[in-house]
Amino acid sequence: MRRLFLVLFVLFLLGPVIGIVGVDWQRSADAKRLEQAWALATVEKVPEFGTTRTLEVLPLINWHSNRDDLRTEPGVSYLIRTDEETILFDLGFNRFDEFPSPLEHNMARLGVERSDIDTIFISHRHRDHVGGADWAKARSFSFGIQQAELGNVSVYAPTKMTYPGHTIQTVDTPRALSNGIASTGPIPRRLFIGRVDEQALVVNLEGRGLVVIVGCGHQTVPKLLEQIEAAFNVPLYAIIGDLHYPVPEGRLYIAGIDAQRRLASGDGVFAPIDQGVVDNEIDLLSRELSFLALGGHDTHDAVFDRFENVMGDRFQRVKVGIPIMLGSKD
Repeated sequence: MRRLFLVLFVLFLLGPVIGIVGVDWQRSADAKRLEQAWALATVEKVPEFGTTRTLEVLPLINWHSNRDDLRTEPGVSYLIRTDEETILFDLGFNRFDEFPSPLEHNMARLGVERSDIDTIFISHRHRDHVGGADWAKARSFSFGIQQAELGNVSVYAPTKMTYPGHTIQTVDTPRALSNGIASTGPIPRRLFIGRVDEQALVVNLEGRGLVVIVGCGHQTVPKLLEQIEAAFNVPLYAIIGDLHYPVPEGRLYIAGIDAQRRLASGDGVFAPIDQGVVDNEIDLLSRELSFLALGGHDTHDAVFDRFENVMGDRFQRVKVGIPIMLGSKD
């Protein structure tokens, strides 16, 4: 009886470990299949899709801010204004189901009305980008705890999503969306927490090139750059957004686990992203980009310091309420 109790006790202790190993093994097998499919895939060039002379990216939700009256959290939302269009890129986290949500609060403080928005662009269906865990599970999104009428707003998502009384367009390949605006199309990746298909928004800034707005960077920087080069005839000028560098640690812990580093990056829970990967990508981006504005919802402050040391005034920290302004070369 004593031996049986000991065996059961050991199994009780090892159960979670065995479960984690099993999930990570499945992640590895799925990731290998995705890599094989990626290597065989072909991408058609996106035809000429126009330009914009002006671009403003206003961070509505992210980790840093200089203003005490604005809310911050480990989530993402940007308001993007071009010559002709206003785009809401992602809808934050609202982790604690607050009313008003951090997004709604900041929109009010910054004078942004829902009626200002022409388009909603969802980078990927994770809780910190669609307004909360419940909306992610429901394959939907929301500004706050209740879903409001969207009116004539166009909505683009990289996977099938729904919204009451509204049609959401699924983007499954690089394509133009409107004048001067396009999508990279979804780039798939298998994380420990499951598969994610993430798209980035592409803005063609007249006389300069492509400005790419990124939600989380789950695609990985090398694949994102590869997709941009394959799909567009215009050179890359800048990246604005979040690229997922939770090194040495992330912003979001769940049950004591560094979720951003252990569960949502690297090559599984036992091989998270490390400093070597970060340094290689800092070098790559410093060579490829004329400008980078990096958000901190999934990136450690130490990585900001490294980018500043390498890129100097070509680098800017994203802060809620501080607009990032880019114009044409003329």
